[in-house]
Amino acid sequence: MDVEWAPLPAGDAGLIAVLAGRCLEHDGGLPETASPAYVERRYTGDGVSAVGAFGDGRLLACGAVRPGVETSVMTGLVDPAYRGLALGAGLLDRLLGMAAGRSRRLRVETESLTREAHELFLSRGFERTFAEDVHRRDLTRPLPPAPLPAGVRTEEWTAGTLDAFHAAYQGSFADRPGFPGWSRDEWIAWLVDDTFLPGCSLVARAGDGTPVGFVACAEGFLIQVGSVPEWRRRGLGAALATLALGRMRERGDTEAFLDVNVDNPASAALFRGLGFTPVARRARYERAEG
Repeated sequence: MDVEWAPLPAGDAGLIAVLAGRCLEHDGGLPETASPAYVERRYTGDGVSAVGAFGDGRLLACGAVRPGVETSVMTGLVDPAYRGLALGAGLLDRLLGMAAGRSRRLRVETESLTREAHELFLSRGFERTFAEDVHRRDLTRPLPPAPLPAGVRTEEWTAGTLDAFHAAYQGSFADRPGFPGWSRDEWIAWLVDDTFLPGCSLVARAGDGTPVGFVACAEGFLIQVGSVPEWRRRGLGAALATLALGRMRERGDTEAFLDVNVDNPASAALFRGLGFTPVARRARYERAEG
């Protein structure tokens, strides 16, 4: 088969989304990653360069480089029906050439890591710096019983509960490696977009009103679930997640997703107990330049 490599203009986002859909169906992962909006964020924009491989009258592979002073970020896709033909290696090498000399570090991002991709990245001198598993839950199936601990009450996300949510967020995650220490407004800016669900997002308070846990949700997605240290292993996280999933189901959602870091087996076990199953692995690989 003859393969032709060519630059991809910004107007090809729809074509890339079709390829992303084929990869999603084969590899699993978050449905959002095959949406035109998601593709546009990664394959278009100021300074972004994209390239594609064409053959058999279709787009077989594509990738893009998003340049930065400190780190240039690369991402790519290979049609599942055309893997094993060295398209992935050819794509990565082209992206490396496009990124050469732009930044101090290079990063490769993938939404559905395969064993072959992992080995390819290692062969080019990259090290894995981050990985989390994407879990899915069928909301048409019954939710398990998960009552709140005695004396705990919940409140929805409103203008009047933002401080409580932020306190619960800080208390839940401040002891985690890499905690960013965001202010309330910084965290809200990261958390809230057009898909955010305030009615499904809950903060838990102990009997004295102290925030002790929270769950934050977007459409079809549990963004964060946390409990402060002294309230862990008491069923609070499971209860909050179950309440949120029930509200999501009431609004018509039939499935829910969440991400769990591979270094957090306790959370993975909690969500498996709630009926979630892993469907893909998201990952980042990095290497220094020069």
